Amino acid sequence: MNILLVHVWFWPHVGGGDRHVELLGKELVARGHNVTVWCADVPRHDEREFTRHGVKVVRIPASRVLGGVDPVVSLGDLDPGEFDVVHLHDTLPILIRSVAKKASRIGVPIVTTYHNDYVKKTLSGKFIKWLRWQIQGKHTLGLSDKIIVLRPYFSRLLASKGIRKEPLVVPTGFEPPEKTDSRPHDVSEAPFFLFLSRLTEQKGVDILLQAWDQLAEGKRSGHKLILAGDGPMRKHVETAAGSDPESILYLGLVDEEEKSWLLRNATGLILPSRYEGLPAILLEAAWEGLPVAMSNVNGLGNFTEESGFGVSFTPNDVDSCTKAISEIINAKPERKHDWAESGRVIAATYLWPEVASRIEDIYESVVRHTP
Repeated sequence: MNILLVHVWFWPHVGGGDRHVELLGKELVARGHNVTVWCADVPRHDEREFTRHGVKVVRIPASRVLGGVDPVVSLGDLDPGEFDVVHLHDTLPILIRSVAKKASRIGVPIVTTYHNDYVKKTLSGKFIKWLRWQIQGKHTLGLSDKIIVLRPYFSRLLASKGIRKEPLVVPTGFEPPEKTDSRPHDVSEAPFFLFLSRLTEQKGVDILLQAWDQLAEGKRSGHKLILAGDGPMRKHVETAAGSDPESILYLGLVDEEEKSWLLRNATGLILPSRYEGLPAILLEAAWEGLPVAMSNVNGLGNFTEESGFGVSFTPNDVDSCTKAISEIINAKPERKHDWAESGRVIAATYLWPEVASRIEDIYESVVRHTP
């Protein structure tokens, strides 16, 4: 099949959705399909067209970026009619809506993955979110032949938002990192907890730093807090690390080998997200046998606890995050062993070959039913 994957952001941009599309494309190429990615040229890249992991990447220039999240792009001569199926990743952005309209007009089957909901705190923000959904999000899903959600939670959410089509639940996948001895050069022998994600308010890095500060030094049992990643809250993280270099270390971006080492050697992974889909780092940690403290956002904390590889805590709650860290520190060896074993079992069902097979079946079903 000739498959078009569309996501606003893509490499070298760093994010969970970008990585999802990249690894899906890589797996589909390995299965003999021709795969192309359309994305916005944000951040600007020297090459507008290139190949990555066998996937052809077309970066579309943006005249500006609305609200810092929605690049204004024009498809121009780009033709979705060249493809057997179009797979959209998101519902609201201009690029997604433009491709959906163009593909729908010429009868190319559309699959859309709804990755995540996002949170707005102010009344004006909540109204704009509601309006965009009514005008844009519903329309994108209305044009889609099949809808994919990452977890059952999002099926219920879409139903509450007025979507009548029954989504198919297909989780994100992950690619096990290679086991290496590539220890980041700044990391000492001290035991440590790990935060490895984008440094954004969404990911709750500020909650984690407050919780760590609240955790008395004597109750840390000699642990450090290591943070890796980049994003708009980088300065905030650098300031915290600079003010407490004995217990907080910020590494910046790490490569895949360094990430592998961190996951295999940490005491626990802490994910204090305020909203989230299904982060690949959660699955990667489980695969490595690393216990996870996961905020119960969109039911992910329940998923972590019920699957037996970690603990749950209340989103946006510093005290609850502090208690979760303490629970992992104070856990008996038998419990840590159970967390590790359960994590490896559950993670095996989320490997990309398994996930891609299910997505491939969806593509074949919509292509067969296209007149």
